Amino acid sequence: MPKWVGGPVPHEVHVLPVGLMYVAAAARAAARDVRVVESSLDCPTDDSFARLLDEFRPDVVGIRSIAFFTEELQRLARLTRAHTDAALVVGGPIVKAWRAGLFERVPEIDVAVKGEGEVVFPDLLRGLEIAAAPGVLYRDDGGVVENPDGPEVADLDALPLPAYDLVDLDRYRGQLSYAYNHRRQGVLVTGRGCVYSCSFCFRPGGSMRLRSAAGVFREIAFLHERHGISDFYIVDDIFNVHLKRALEVFERVLAANLDVRLYFVNGLRADIVTEEFVDRAIAAGAVWFTYAVESASEDIQRKTRKNLNLEKAKRIIAYTQRQGVVVNISTMYGFPGETPEQARQTLDWLGELPRASVLPYHFCLRFFPGCDIREQALAVGFTPEQLDASAECCYHDMPTGTPTLSRADMTAIVLQYHQRFGLRNLDRVRDAVRTLETIGYTEEDILHLYSVLNRRQIGSVAELVGA
Repeated sequence: MPKWVGGPVPHEVHVLPVGLMYVAAAARAAARDVRVVESSLDCPTDDSFARLLDEFRPDVVGIRSIAFFTEELQRLARLTRAHTDAALVVGGPIVKAWRAGLFERVPEIDVAVKGEGEVVFPDLLRGLEIAAAPGVLYRDDGGVVENPDGPEVADLDALPLPAYDLVDLDRYRGQLSYAYNHRRQGVLVTGRGCVYSCSFCFRPGGSMRLRSAAGVFREIAFLHERHGISDFYIVDDIFNVHLKRALEVFERVLAANLDVRLYFVNGLRADIVTEEFVDRAIAAGAVWFTYAVESASEDIQRKTRKNLNLEKAKRIIAYTQRQGVVVNISTMYGFPGETPEQARQTLDWLGELPRASVLPYHFCLRFFPGCDIREQALAVGFTPEQLDASAECCYHDMPTGTPTLSRADMTAIVLQYHQRFGLRNLDRVRDAVRTLETIGYTEEDILHLYSVLNRRQIGSVAELVGA
């Protein structure tokens, strides 16, 4: 959707809706017919969604959303109520973000599920009384009742695999994936929760639970054999939180001699990655590593509770860059209390690495509801209006400034980043293109990737690299 990547180019990023696919797989035990729809791909207009509702005539419509897409949720809920008598159930991180306030923003909602949906949603379909359903919110006597949280799914291996048969894999292959290439996609969620407590992160909740290495491998092998998938995009927050398990996944892939490619598209925790992890991951097919650093200011690391060991992170990022694979480094600016000097520290730290991030990932921090960092921001002079506006901003919007980092300072930081490491440095772009070609990206992949990043159509690689 334009709000996600922005710009007028026709190429869009569409990742398999794996959360819905998990819930759909569980719902099959209680429903006779289940469909999975991605609104921005399958029914982007009001008329197309209305036609889908008229054709399918659902008894229940379940919508998953995040706070960033409140407007899209409002659109779908309004159309659902206008065209059906279906019960409307909403899930996803948006419920834990807004809680009862979500019912004010989206008055059409009947029930909201604030936790994992694989257990409670099928129970609701079977007729479980809403008042007895753990982890749900619902309307009652003109108000909103919030039930106690339900138990987390303790054994993730016991869940049915996502319902890949309910999505058109060829259609998704025509879109850009999580790694901005055109591939038959497999999206892997190998753990839930987190052992860390970074203040800027919206944690869906609960303790850290990991699927077994055997369970992860079974999914890879099944999707490879049954659906012809060779490209797997791992979306865990921190796949490497348990080194032994991670290495066992790689060894199982190697022992089976599977010809697959692995993409760590979410942020690996750099200071607990080892050279052995990198080597075995690459041997098993890894071509894409993303390291989440955020800031090179020790003070900001401490205040945000990320507490990354920056020296260890620098060493392992440099080691990975020397292996000839894609290495992306996610950094941010706009933290509460951040000064221009601290923002420049991050740029200088990046400059000490052998190479730049292949993708220019330097984000302006967003203050989403449900994140502790909102309280930190209020304490240093942000207004509630600033925070709410930030949560509604597109990722590519120009920054508006903070109490300690003016709009001019923020704009200068962004320009310096791209002049040194990003889209305005042709040497860096050429190096990135060579790396992408090395791991098998086609010319079409590269042109579409950079057209999205530049928000304008790039006609040729020669044009891109200034030849």
